[in-house]
Amino acid sequence: MNFWIWALILFVMFDVLLVAFVLWKRNGGGLSDVQKREYLDMWSRIKNDSDLRHAVMDADKLLDRLLGHKGYSGSLGEKLKKSGSLFSDLNGVWSAHKLRNRLAHELDAKVSPKEGERALKQYARAFRDLGLL
Repeated sequence: MNFWIWALILFVMFDVLLVAFVLWKRNGGGLSDVQKREYLDMWSRIKNDSDLRHAVMDADKLLDRLLGHKGYSGSLGEKLKKSGSLFSDLNGVWSAHKLRNRLAHELDAKVSPKEGERALKQYARAFRDLGLL
C-alpha cells in the first residue's frame, strides 16, 4: 500500500512539472526581461527603418532568432514548419518570409510600399503570437 501512495505522489509531481515545462515553452520559452527588452528594441528599430527592403530582411532575422530562442532549429523555413501551430496566420508569415527570400536572392528585386507594410504587419502578428508584443 505504501508503495502505491509514493508512486501516485511521484506521478502527480511529474505531471505538474511536465505541465509547467509546456507552459514555460509556450509563453516565451523562458525569455528574460532583458532578452525581451532587447528583442523589443530590435523590433522598434525595424519598424522605424525607412528602407522597407532592409526592414523586411531584419524582421525575418528577428523571427528566426526568436524561434531559435524558443528551441526550434534549422533554417527559418524549417522552424516555421515545426512551429506552425503557434501562429494565428501561418500563411501570412510564410508570405512575408517568401518576400524576404525574393529580396535576398533576386538581384533586382524591389519591394513596394504596400508589399513591405503588409509583410511588416505579418511579422508583427507573428511576434504577438509568440508573446513578444
